[in-house]
Amino acid sequence: MIKRISDAVYAATEQERHRHEVEYVAKQEGKWIKEYLEGVQEKRGFEAYKRLRDDVAKLWRNNGTGKN
Repeated sequence: MIKRISDAVYAATEQERHRHEVEYVAKQEGKWIKEYLEGVQEKRGFEAYKRLRDDVAKLWRNNGTGKN
């Protein structure tokens, strides 16, 4: 596969994009989060869903903000 500039940009920014998504999702209410995660699983697959779900739960545990 040929490396493109966009591949480098993606690799450099994906971690930051994910961090912002985790923080945003963690601030929402439980029903919204469930629906959002279902959409992530449908559009991006199970691995993306699991990573986001697990990172949101980790943020809640670390910050003590377990919303439901």
